[in-house]
Amino acid sequence: MSLAPDLLEILVCPKCKGALEYRTNPEALACHACRLIYAVEDDIPIQDLPLNAGALFLVFPVGAQAVGMGQTATAAAGRGEAAFWNPAGLATLSEDEFALHSANLVAGRSNVLGAYFPSRGIGVIGGAVYLVDYGDLDRTDANGNTIARIAPRNFEFLASYATNLTGSFVFGLSYKLVQFRVDCSGDCRDFPAGTGATHALDVGGQFRIGAAGPLRVGVALRNIGFRLQVQNQAQADPLPTRLAVGALYQVRLRPAMGGALDEAFDVKLAADVDSPWGQVGQSETRLGLDVGYQRLVRVRAGYAFVQDGLSGPSVGLGIESGSLGVDLARAFLTNSDLQVASPTFFSFRVTF
Repeated sequence: MSLAPDLLEILVCPKCKGALEYRTNPEALACHACRLIYAVEDDIPIQDLPLNAGALFLVFPVGAQAVGMGQTATAAAGRGEAAFWNPAGLATLSEDEFALHSANLVAGRSNVLGAYFPSRGIGVIGGAVYLVDYGDLDRTDANGNTIARIAPRNFEFLASYATNLTGSFVFGLSYKLVQFRVDCSGDCRDFPAGTGATHALDVGGQFRIGAAGPLRVGVALRNIGFRLQVQNQAQADPLPTRLAVGALYQVRLRPAMGGALDEAFDVKLAADVDSPWGQVGQSETRLGLDVGYQRLVRVRAGYAFVQDGLSGPSVGLGIESGSLGVDLARAFLTNSDLQVASPTFFSFRVTF
């Protein structure tokens, strides 16, 4: 048996109110905009809680610099947000950094607080706390009356280490404690509220090519870990393990008045390709551009060719003065069922 066509026409995602795709093996409803999957049991949609919500947030982009460049960050270096893309990029940090990252996404609001500390002869160590709040979902009865309120949230505690192994090669490692928590208030009978936790690793490397090192190549394997189980083993959520390869090429434009080369404008071109590791799925490609004057002002743009109708361009701006830095980015998604404004990303950094 399968869901009736007239029922499929009126079903929408409870989060974004977008259209749902009906899948038959196994039977489920998928929201491409939110990347959420809802169960179907005995031809009845179960939309109280997505099946895959536990590990969903691990694919969300973190950091306005990366988003502004089309989410190209596998070869990025010298910033704390590299911990979420390729931990090897932390190895080139020269100053202690404290950072805050925030974004409004279709699935919820995300906030990251991180701190990283370079130490001569040891490397760079640090960590971050990552919270994604999916907001409150109403649970209704057969008459459409709200009988309970469900609050799903994700937490991630990240500990990272990166070091320079040779003159041109750096290595990084991140340990993740991932938690998914579901709270319910009201009539919560027969509702599977609870908490699930698992562990994961990110491993990456970067190396420079060329005498002056204008080309940086990065490789990262992200989210290697155990399934996240909240309810039972059958519904355990596999982590989105992906292998990413990226490159970043920097071109310094010669000053018109004969100034020093390090005082000139420069252009950075970046490209990333990533694929599922040990899972079914397709490769995704991202392109990015960063133009600016030293570290004072940076203008960014990019395009993400990704699956599930979430492809689209992005733009960004970065300003840095002394020990303070601010980055803003916005993505303009195309061919998606999103019913909300394009997501905006904000990053604030303090170095000391």
